[in-house]
Amino acid sequence: MRILINNESVVCDKELTIKEEMLNTSSTILKNCYPLSWEETKDYTQYYYPEDYSKCVIYDDNENLLFCGVAKRTGNINLNPRQFHGCDIEILDFKTFLSEGETLDFVIKDKTVLEAIQMVIGAISNYGVELGNININGASDTIGAYSTAEKTAYDVFNYLADITQSRWTTRLIDENTIAVDFYDPDEMPSGTQLNYNQQFFEDNNIVDITYNYSTADYRNKQVMLSKEVYADINYTETILADGYAHNYTLENNIYGLVSVIINGVYLTIATKDEKELGIEADVYYNPGSNQIEFDNLYTAGTPITVIYTPLVQGRQVIFNDDEVERIENNIGRKGVIARYENRNDSLSSDELQAIGQSYIRYKGSAEITLTVKTQNVDLWNVGQCVSTINMPLNQLNVDYMVKSKETNMILTTGDIFYTYTLSSSFNSENAINYFDNQRAKASGNIKSGDFIDRNIDINNQANIIFNNLVINEIEIDGDNILNCALNSPLIK
Repeated sequence: MRILINNESVVCDKELTIKEEMLNTSSTILKNCYPLSWEETKDYTQYYYPEDYSKCVIYDDNENLLFCGVAKRTGNINLNPRQFHGCDIEILDFKTFLSEGETLDFVIKDKTVLEAIQMVIGAISNYGVELGNININGASDTIGAYSTAEKTAYDVFNYLADITQSRWTTRLIDENTIAVDFYDPDEMPSGTQLNYNQQFFEDNNIVDITYNYSTADYRNKQVMLSKEVYADINYTETILADGYAHNYTLENNIYGLVSVIINGVYLTIATKDEKELGIEADVYYNPGSNQIEFDNLYTAGTPITVIYTPLVQGRQVIFNDDEVERIENNIGRKGVIARYENRNDSLSSDELQAIGQSYIRYKGSAEITLTVKTQNVDLWNVGQCVSTINMPLNQLNVDYMVKSKETNMILTTGDIFYTYTLSSSFNSENAINYFDNQRAKASGNIKSGDFIDRNIDINNQANIIFNNLVINEIEIDGDNILNCALNSPLIK
């Protein structure tokens, strides 16, 4: 085995575990790690402290790439001058940059899901991310408008997976690149079928299989809420011009301004972002605001007809009727198990409904977990779908997703054990970036429009900053303020 940190060869304890995760960040811990050069000098009183986000690459004896990532944190390092000064280092794969990298700042409008994925990949390509396999049924579905502002790529990928009821993961391509894959569970690559018999155990060097189940996140009723979604119908409102104001207030916040009519004439419309880009129109508005701005003044009392798609409070309820009935039959009383979710990042009732259906699909049954310990490296790959037959309990004969694969290498003996974790739940809620993910759900999504390049003409625009500014008042010369000269001195 060969381990490099910032292109420097290092050594560690003779036991190493690499955990590959489909949903969480893959990781490994290098215990008692120190530079290989110490072996040459035999001076173990030196200190080894790799910088955070140092690149780490691990190869096997055949120079096959086993793992690649960045150093994230160390354990306690002994400062006693008479003691060994190696350290324990946690290494996370490059998936961590999907949640830690820069937040996005564009709007996905009238794009298919596939185009949206491509837009996100393009925005984060500098992090070594490329488009992988996209095998989802909803790839051609159109997204009306979704703001990525202040959301990470991880947040947006989760959203796109939820509205298409698909799952996503990453694959290591080489030491510089990972690919992002999207799969519908029915389209996930199939792994070797688990046939519970003696022959399967022998053929695949199975050491042990255990199972457990959990209803910790179970629900058969899902209530989806959003602060604002666009209404299914347009709203017509008539306002009266007052002869002096350019700005008027509507009853509801605006998703889209459809028409503005004065004396039978349809006025031209643009967003205020478009106005900043130099687009001229008769009427301007900001999606998410209830304010409209007219370029011209109109005679007092002139009726103005405004037709727009308003933003209203969203609420969708999804049931799994079969599961409700099952529980009612078991306990002889009401069997509804409800969960409530605020998804203010959703802008339409259809999207709320799709996300709720995704929750019911992936969280609407008990999660069964199979843990398979073996010495077969090629039994399954993370992200594969595994079917089972002949299980000792009929409830265990379901399809599973390979959520993780642990590789435990005992270098002193040459033994390598592989632990596969198979889950009947395709739930994507996980530990990675959990709190940011909740923040993304809570953030509003009221911005619409095309991708906006915010270019600033530095030749014609400047910011003037005064530090510790003091303005002294003095008497003015002249009969009135409007005609007098401005001669108040500015003193720093």
